[in-house]
Amino acid sequence: MTSSSYLRFPHVHGDLVTFVAEDDIWVAPLSGGRAWRVSSQQLPARNPRFTPDGKRLVWTVIVGTSPEVVTANVDGGGYRQLTYFGHSTTKVKGFTPSGNVVVTSAFQQSESRHTHAYSVPLDGGAAVELPFGPVEAVAFGPEIGDEKPVVLASVLSREPAWWKRYRGGTAGKLWIDADGNGEFERLVPEIEGNLTDPLWVKGRIAFLSDHEGYGNLYSVLPDGSGLRRHTDHEDFYVRHAGTDGDRVIFESAGELWMLPSLDADAEASKLDITLGSASPARRPAPLKVAAHLGDVAPNASGTASAVESHGTLHWLRHKDGPSRVVEATPGVRARLPRPLTGGRIAYVADHESVEALYIKRIASRLSAVVDVPDAVVPTPAPDNESDPLPKPVSASNVLGQASTAARATVPVTPPTGAGAGTPAEASADTVSATDAPPVPETAEDAADVRIEFPSPTRTSALEASPDGRWLAVGTSFGDVYVADTAQGTLSLVVSVGEGSIEQLAWSGDSQWLVWSEPVTSFGSRSKLRITRPSDAEAGIIDVTDGRFCDESPRFTPDGKFLAFLSNRSFDPVYDGHSFDLSFPSPIKPYLVALAADTPSPFGPSVDALEDGAAASVESDDGGAPSVRVDPEGLAHRVISVPVPQGNYSQLSVADGALLWLDTELSGVTGEGKGTLADKKTAPALVRYELAKRKKTTLVAAVDSYRLSGDLKRVVYILDQQVTSVPSDTKVDEESGDLVKVELNRIRVILDPVAAWGQAFEEAWRLQRDFFWTADMAGQDWDSVFKRYRPIVDRLGSHDDLVDLLWEMHGELGTSHAYVKPAAVSEPGRNGQGRLGAELHFGSKGWEITRILAGESSDPLATSPLTRPGADAKAGDVLLAIDGVELSAALTPAMQLVGAAGRTVELTLLNGEGHGGAAGAQRRVAVVPVRDEERLRYQDWVRANRRTVREASDGKFGYLHVPDMMANGWAQLHRDLDTETALDGLIVDVRRNRGGHTSQLVAELIGRKVTGWSMPRGEKPRTYPDHAPRGPVIILADEFAGSDGDIITQVSKLRGIGPVIGTRTWGGVVGIDNRFALADGTGVTQPRYATWFSGGIGWDVENRGVEPDIEVLFPPHAYAAGTDPQLEYGIGALKEMIQELPTDRPPLREGYRKVRPEPLPSRPQKG
Repeated sequence: MTSSSYLRFPHVHGDLVTFVAEDDIWVAPLSGGRAWRVSSQQLPARNPRFTPDGKRLVWTVIVGTSPEVVTANVDGGGYRQLTYFGHSTTKVKGFTPSGNVVVTSAFQQSESRHTHAYSVPLDGGAAVELPFGPVEAVAFGPEIGDEKPVVLASVLSREPAWWKRYRGGTAGKLWIDADGNGEFERLVPEIEGNLTDPLWVKGRIAFLSDHEGYGNLYSVLPDGSGLRRHTDHEDFYVRHAGTDGDRVIFESAGELWMLPSLDADAEASKLDITLGSASPARRPAPLKVAAHLGDVAPNASGTASAVESHGTLHWLRHKDGPSRVVEATPGVRARLPRPLTGGRIAYVADHESVEALYIKRIASRLSAVVDVPDAVVPTPAPDNESDPLPKPVSASNVLGQASTAARATVPVTPPTGAGAGTPAEASADTVSATDAPPVPETAEDAADVRIEFPSPTRTSALEASPDGRWLAVGTSFGDVYVADTAQGTLSLVVSVGEGSIEQLAWSGDSQWLVWSEPVTSFGSRSKLRITRPSDAEAGIIDVTDGRFCDESPRFTPDGKFLAFLSNRSFDPVYDGHSFDLSFPSPIKPYLVALAADTPSPFGPSVDALEDGAAASVESDDGGAPSVRVDPEGLAHRVISVPVPQGNYSQLSVADGALLWLDTELSGVTGEGKGTLADKKTAPALVRYELAKRKKTTLVAAVDSYRLSGDLKRVVYILDQQVTSVPSDTKVDEESGDLVKVELNRIRVILDPVAAWGQAFEEAWRLQRDFFWTADMAGQDWDSVFKRYRPIVDRLGSHDDLVDLLWEMHGELGTSHAYVKPAAVSEPGRNGQGRLGAELHFGSKGWEITRILAGESSDPLATSPLTRPGADAKAGDVLLAIDGVELSAALTPAMQLVGAAGRTVELTLLNGEGHGGAAGAQRRVAVVPVRDEERLRYQDWVRANRRTVREASDGKFGYLHVPDMMANGWAQLHRDLDTETALDGLIVDVRRNRGGHTSQLVAELIGRKVTGWSMPRGEKPRTYPDHAPRGPVIILADEFAGSDGDIITQVSKLRGIGPVIGTRTWGGVVGIDNRFALADGTGVTQPRYATWFSGGIGWDVENRGVEPDIEVLFPPHAYAAGTDPQLEYGIGALKEMIQELPTDRPPLREGYRKVRPEPLPSRPQKG
């Protein structure tokens, strides 16, 4: 018996079961049969729970922009919203003994992963925080007299099924307070697994664990003894367990199971429940083309474009007319459309889950596809890369031979003959012409062609030659192929192992191909290479030598130059906060003279520049000029275009001009903008006239663009709008030369179930092809596909697909295998507003008990109540919002629904802090914020620093690093100068979310004082600058992960200071966020595994970094408001400073004095 639907988050009461399916809440008979829908909101819902009396349900659903707790009667009606937290972490977790809802959320925390538990009345009212600190779940035991036992589950990094067999520092732990006295201890600490979902069931504590390698249901007695396993699931994890106190219900693979008791011999049975629903989310619906807009490629004349949206391709004239479907097969993703000559188009698609190249007529008649499955590919031979200068054509760099050997999985036939290779023969570079379709006389006669790539592959670039004969293909594996569209053949040009080939271009005469080839991992350096694909004896010529990052190569229309962008400008700027230099704008455009006798367009010449610019770019026969390349000395003919260095990208060429995108230099976080409401500026499209040496802005803001084949039109995308403009002059919005392409002419019905199947298969292929090790860390990835793929047909919503992708990724047992869907919000609703303060309802109304102080250097850390004009103080009473009087029943949060970022009016009653004005009412205008996390974070840092100062008599410094990205780098530098100048330093990397700057942070905090700068009249400074003057302590915890793991491990290996706290997260296989599915959902592949010296090796992954001194942070410490790890760190630093005294500046003595002794008598007078 297999369910026909995907059922999640079950709960049971009496003879009824509730669960989530198709983004709604359902109830069904426990005995099985047809369920009925309780909600019909079609928004992601979670964790429905029957109330203890069984009459109502509570659950979370998206309200505005975040989940909130709502309730309704089981038999319909009575809908009510219970929380107004406005935070993505809000979840229902059960009930208190008194019947209030237990809700976990981080809406009042300085760390969004630290969800705390709250008691929320079922009849509405303010939430009350429970005294447990960060928790994932709370299970109250039976109260016997004064004993009120409770079990807590620690906060998880993600649920166990989404990272199977996880053993890092954040693995779920259970804590128990057996008698309710407030003191907690670990329950079953000897079980090394990921424990979660604790449940009290008739005197036993049930929980989920995967310590035996599979996710199953277990139970123990409250003292931790009597361990039992109640399920034996091996294919899929047991998930989301719930109980009514007697029975346990759970899900596995989208099916519901019931365990009648925790008796040793009890067996779980699957529930046979059907929805009998038409499922709105599964119904085919019109595609929102603009929302999923992908690539747009114009034709030769710039009058029409191929448009990609959600994996479908369409042909669309720019000004008017209908659209035409090029590819919209359900369950197939098509990408990279490229118009060809003769009314044809090329693109990549994954029919039958195999990526292949397709060439077809745009106005295609119904006909069979000619399949060319076994295009023969030559074996690339090693290339002599030791020669720093470009090499002449030789047997070592002929077409089809590469700098590294091809992957063994590519079917190849070695080239025959000696020397530079062989002509195109049946057993050499290409398939036999007799096996390929004949060259058609007209486009109408052309058959559609399919060319399958060697496996594995992932096409990253596709460019057609101007004459439509050739297609250059770049792959994410570093391959360059050339397809002959007339013969239907595919040839391997080169294969490298250092990254993706994403930039290809053809010469105007269609004879030469250029590409940018990475020479180091992560794309830090690349070189330009060219070849003649039509000449089997031609070789590969290095245009540049790979010392820099050379990108966006383009042949100029006259065939004389190769234009490109390069980061070879080295004009640094000084840092404004610390002693450092950087190269924020290192890119300039360059030209390479292809022929040795071609003069520079900017240098001395016997011909006037104007005459040269006016010369025709056509050959004698009216075609494009032939390109002549003199390989010798090519790299020395690089010419700098006389424009300032900048942040340039996407260079193109037009007649007598270069075009590129110019991105304004701005901060990474965006917090340096004029206001937080300011949008990030899109790049400008500029045109540079070579003859006039003049740069003008064609379009002020562009997301991306492409030139038409005749180079006369630019088609660009900005904010999902496609626009066509001339390439040679700027036009205004009213000009007839500006054409806004109406995408709503594209009409296609999208089958969501077929799209989910394609998305699943693509996500599986991406892991297969890009996971960091080919053996998939021991997993049988084909078996995973066979187990999971059938479930796709049962899904009821995109949210179900996301859940299934997470669980499939979890099979890797590796960090950073993420699924990142687009944020879901309620249509037409804004986010919850927050005032950056804490309020309590008292006798006078809603009194402000605390206003978060904020941080003047952090624009996201400012309370609306501290803005000029508000003049609010603790003790003031908030009487009304927007003129609506508040009460115990109508809370401020209720009145701030949808108010984030919008001006509201507050009516305040002045408290005692206003002196003589106390008791006066006044009205002020404020703008509520959407999120208080940064406000509370800066408040937490300030409190920690104050604790350190007070405990050390002002001698110790404190720095917190929240992540290893731009935000963390900014936070580190806010107080770097002040804190490193003290006698000792605590560097706190607890809660560090990772990133990529750990090597910079390690260098900074690991500096040692080796000298002093001693100016007169000023305080001495250390050399190097900001070197800690005394010993350093590192604080780490289970929430320090990824690059937070790395900074912790590096601190130990380099001896920067002892690590105090708990074992870190354990995730050091990094990602690059390169790929997204057709609907924009991001999927990451763990690609960059980290290995450490010092005997550590690979062991940080899925384990974490062990502290030098373990200091736990139990729940009762949070309840008491103490920080045992920080306190221990302060004490340890006091002890260290006795043995490693602080470096002090020297006294001004003992230095060489230059005053001479009195001049002696002349020798001759002696």
